[in-house]
Amino acid sequence: MNQHEESRHTYPLMHLAKAWHQHAQHHGESDPAVELTGIPAGTGRRAGYWSAFFAPSSGEMVVIQGAEPHATQAAARDFLAWMLHRLHNNGNITLYPREQAEEQAQEVTA
Repeated sequence: MNQHEESRHTYPLMHLAKAWHQHAQHHGESDPAVELTGIPAGTGRRAGYWSAFFAPSSGEMVVIQGAEPHATQAAARDFLAWMLHRLHNNGNITLYPREQAEEQAQEVTA
């Protein structure tokens, strides 16, 4: 069993903004420690990688499933980064440069 199996959440791609708000943001701010990745989608015809992100603050792995898995882990991660930037540009989520997000996180905890 994967170390994140118990805390895994799966969302369809169309609910990416909802997933981000629920698992990667705290008090309206994006967690700077969130890691974008790709996780194996299975074997056979469905082999490949789903886009995913891990939120260390909650210990949750969030899997985003599209129509088909990506061919490589890097492709899954890059697609997720691209989608998150599109959602940010449309005003659906807020992303900050890592340095700015870390500064804001320190201010909240101070």
